[in-house]
Amino acid sequence: MAERELRLRFEILDRYPSLREFSRQADIPYSTLMTVFSRGISGAGFDLVMRICRVLDIDPREME
Repeated sequence: MAERELRLRFEILDRYPSLREFSRQADIPYSTLMTVFSRGISGAGFDLVMRICRVLDIDPREME
């Protein structure tokens, strides 16, 4: 897993008890979230990245 994906994973787990709970709260299918971690955030769609950032209240530029 690349550095960006690790940072994202730790950010989620710092605020939510699990990745599954985050996916429920963010209204993102768990399988989609797992795909982001396995294939990389750069392959994810713009809307998905924006939703993740909005729910975590982080600047999307931090994902660069």
